[in-house]
Amino acid sequence: MASKNATSAIRVIKDKRSLRELTTQALRDAILKMDFLPGQRLVERHLCELTGVSRTSVREAIQHLESEGLVERIGNRSLRVASVTVEEARQVYQVRAALESEFMRLFVERATDKDIRALRDALARTARTLRSRSLVAYVQALDFFFEVILRGARNDVAVATLRTLRTRISYLRSMTTEASTVERERETVERMRDIVTAVAGRDGHRAAKLCRAFVDRSTKFAIEVLQTQERRLRLADGRAR
Repeated sequence: MASKNATSAIRVIKDKRSLRELTTQALRDAILKMDFLPGQRLVERHLCELTGVSRTSVREAIQHLESEGLVERIGNRSLRVASVTVEEARQVYQVRAALESEFMRLFVERATDKDIRALRDALARTARTLRSRSLVAYVQALDFFFEVILRGARNDVAVATLRTLRTRISYLRSMTTEASTVERERETVERMRDIVTAVAGRDGHRAAKLCRAFVDRSTKFAIEVLQTQERRLRLADGRAR
């Protein structure tokens, strides 16, 4: 589903936002779309050519993406797209499994009819993006599905806690979706459909159980993908030395 062409158009269109914000968003989107692959080296001059902005704007954007965990520095100078370790991913998914299943129970308990309609709409959006074969649109739709659940759970402190992981979760979703098959993603949508059915029936216990199983399935696949990625990076680092 992913675009492998790192030269795809990411030129910045200037508007009222700062160049740093625009450049950060353009580079973030390129990373999440897998235009730049995990472990790929990033060269400032090349990024300036792609975005059409100055080195200052690129450097400021890179610093921000470093803080989000999307870019990492090798030694003092070299930069590359971050690679998530198996252990880091496992910890992220542990947080997701604990919080999202509880959010699901709270959503069923507190959601209005409008919230449930929004969840159905989010499911329909995910199904549409799967048919469109757009990686970024599909990942955004998955993010939005769980965002509806977070909002409907009405626990602002817990929502803020999970949102600190938002970029890392989206990055993991992009990496795993890029490595996935259409059949697997169709099964993902069907599992989401089961969750919505449980929510509509106001069965909080079943909805929470299905949500936990959904995250557990994602965890297992993510670990498989990352283990393959780590082997590839070790080979690449060995050749570089």
